[in-house]
Amino acid sequence: MEPTIKAVWPRLIGAIFLGGLALTGSFARGLVNGCFVLLALWGLFYLVTAQKNFWLKTLALPKQIFWGAGLYFAVIILTILTGSEYGRGFKHLINVAYLLAPLPLAWLALSQWPRLLRYLAPLYGLGLIVAGLMTFKEAGYGLNCVRAKASLGMIELGAVVTQLIPLVFGALILAFLDRNRKLAIFFIVALGGAFSALIANCSRIALLSVPVLIVLMIWGFRRRLGLLVRLALIVAFGVGAILTLKNEVILARFGEIVAGESDNYNNAVRLGHWRKGWEVFLENPILGVGPRAIPNAPVVEHPLVPEYSKRSRPKYYHAHQVFINVLAESGLVGFLGFLALHLAPILVLWPYRRDQNPIKLFWVYGAFCVALQLFFNGLTDSVFTLKPLMYVYWTVTGVALWVVNQPEPETALT
Repeated sequence: MEPTIKAVWPRLIGAIFLGGLALTGSFARGLVNGCFVLLALWGLFYLVTAQKNFWLKTLALPKQIFWGAGLYFAVIILTILTGSEYGRGFKHLINVAYLLAPLPLAWLALSQWPRLLRYLAPLYGLGLIVAGLMTFKEAGYGLNCVRAKASLGMIELGAVVTQLIPLVFGALILAFLDRNRKLAIFFIVALGGAFSALIANCSRIALLSVPVLIVLMIWGFRRRLGLLVRLALIVAFGVGAILTLKNEVILARFGEIVAGESDNYNNAVRLGHWRKGWEVFLENPILGVGPRAIPNAPVVEHPLVPEYSKRSRPKYYHAHQVFINVLAESGLVGFLGFLALHLAPILVLWPYRRDQNPIKLFWVYGAFCVALQLFFNGLTDSVFTLKPLMYVYWTVTGVALWVVNQPEPETALT
């Protein structure tokens, strides 16, 4: 018996909101926030109106996820209570919970509308095309390094594009395996858009991370790739590398990494924050000073920007690096909670890294890639609570967890 329209439309709405989250996540801060709020309201609607035990049956997330999240929240509450900035600390905790919500919401939407799984990768690809067009325009219709931000922020754009490139690259591999020429062409165009966004954004950590993440995705499919597919991927990889290395501005930015603090203002500021964060951690090694309570680093007097010391500065700041920041805010106890939160999904997905189903491989390695990207990006910026970044992170993770719990998900994207 076919379900009635009345029974179907609430499920379809959830699918639309999750699809909107995927589509807009790579290019529009306001739109992706709006899609997430609508998706969250849809989840609350199901919570209130669904039949008894619905969530227990439908939202059967692996127990490791609840243990990891529970440990994280418990230790962070402890560090808040032992710190001095209770208000800022609990606001941080609410923000983390808010950004973790895409994981169960993605699971719920897919459990109600499994057909949505086919369209998520193409929606991410379409989002990368839009991001590429917006940054291409911002760069003056050329592959120029202008630190573009499109409608996201400068750091957000580079981070999100870095998350999605290996995912779309994996979707391209699936299209090759399915011999779906039209879809393969679409994903090649999407990767072209992503490449233009990457060059225009000119994030050094993104440019260093993307090759590693692509290799990780290829590694996941290594037993399934024929000779022609491997050659095509190597050619695409090589063309991208050559175009990047020919860009003198990008090469100059990488040259700044080895410049001394006296020669590069950004290096001086970043290293100053790292030192301050590490000092705060050493002074409070067990529980830290509390979330969002790291005192701002001293003013960096630098000849290139002498007016910097005259600007108003916030009382509290972050350490410009995720791991030092977590250690300074919540000490070794909080750092263990942080690891538990992020390693719990990896532990669940790890046994599926050699699964015979290509769709499971695709999403499992997609989750590995977004987790590794957070590690890379976290080495230079405090990105743990950047909304567009975390939407992609937890959505992809939630989809991967849902997929591996299905007996045999469909093998084709469309």
